[in-house]
Amino acid sequence: MKKYLIASHGKFASGLKSSVQILTGKTQNITTIDAYLTDQEVDVGQKVDDFLKTIKAEDWGIIFTDLVGGSVNREVLLRTNQQSNIFVITSVNLPTVLSIMLDIAQPTKEHLQNLINEAPVQLSELDKQNINELSEDEFLL
Repeated sequence: MKKYLIASHGKFASGLKSSVQILTGKTQNITTIDAYLTDQEVDVGQKVDDFLKTIKAEDWGIIFTDLVGGSVNREVLLRTNQQSNIFVITSVNLPTVLSIMLDIAQPTKEHLQNLINEAPVQLSELDKQNINELSEDEFLL
């Protein structure tokens, strides 16, 4: 079984989970940590430990964090180093989360890297002169 943790600063993690639910209807096996909110004390390390306790030897844990070297990322890496069934993906965005969560293959480092490479950030522009001539299908390309 694949289990997912999205951990980030502020409410980005719960926002990503909400977006996944809207787009796929799936939130099973997704845990979130919204860290460093001003109105709540969250022990990020304890929350990561709680998630890791749910990962059995036959399970796969995939953890998404926001910033390389950020405090959340460091808490995760300190606790997951040397665990072959846990993968940590950093600088996460919604296309990457969707690509990985909807994938049915067994996760490997190489396979996950391929999925990440298929969901890059890109500059997008609309040709305003031809917008009235585009069909909805062409618009979404």
